[in-house]
Amino acid sequence: MSGSPFSSLTRRLAWPARAPAPTPLGAALLVMLLVASPAGADDIPPQFMAQYEATRDYLQLLQQADADNAPEQLDSPRAMQLLAAVTNTTDVLAPDYATADLGLLTNACQYGVTLSTRLMQFGMGTMPAAVLLHSGEQARQGKHNAERFQAPLGLLLPYLLQCGARMQPLVDTWLTVATPAELAGLGPGGTDTLRRNAQRQYLEMLEVMRAQPAGSTLKRTLVGALAETAAPYAQMLQPAQRQPVREALKEALEQVDPSEVPLLQQAIAAFSSDHCGTLCQS
Repeated sequence: MSGSPFSSLTRRLAWPARAPAPTPLGAALLVMLLVASPAGADDIPPQFMAQYEATRDYLQLLQQADADNAPEQLDSPRAMQLLAAVTNTTDVLAPDYATADLGLLTNACQYGVTLSTRLMQFGMGTMPAAVLLHSGEQARQGKHNAERFQAPLGLLLPYLLQCGARMQPLVDTWLTVATPAELAGLGPGGTDTLRRNAQRQYLEMLEVMRAQPAGSTLKRTLVGALAETAAPYAQMLQPAQRQPVREALKEALEQVDPSEVPLLQQAIAAFSSDHCGTLCQS
């Protein structure tokens, strides 16, 4: 991948003020599969309401910290408690969902995208426009933020990987029942767009992991998340699309602690498997 993984991550996580845009980091795969209308407030399960409220409250803390130029405010127990609620995979991702729930789950994953975006762009709002136009300065600030917010990103980035992995069986099921009109809604790339987005999301998370300092908490956390989610991501990709992921994982073996090598080898094995899900076969 060309350029800094931090500048790439920031671009991928861009969250325009007027409307959210699909992004590989944070379920671009899912955004394109909104097969159900948004639920009314009375229909929203309590775990999603709790997550929404935690996201709202964390954003308020983040905006205040940014306005005060005081990133240490986000180290508070209250801030981390809110993030833990946003990324509560037991309540949000574990239940036995149906394809009709894809809309709700997409929103749940997009909350992680929003918060990751704001953290990676912390401090950029006060920079002169001419400075922000310089990709090198964006990369520098993105790298600084990734190092500064190790703990929050250690919750959010694995959560985004887990979102994509959780959607894999739902996407496969949806593809078996989707109408021609729904499939046409995927655009000219069809299901290959979904596969490429899944591949890109995994590869970019891998690049972020590789860019972390040796022994850092975020590096260790991402190694574990990449290993945990490798199998469902691999099942979404066709064999030719798995090869570059497999090669990137092999290259990363030299950049992790020896104790973490078995985890990456587990991921390599997943991307070496012949198992092919419905999305892979479509």
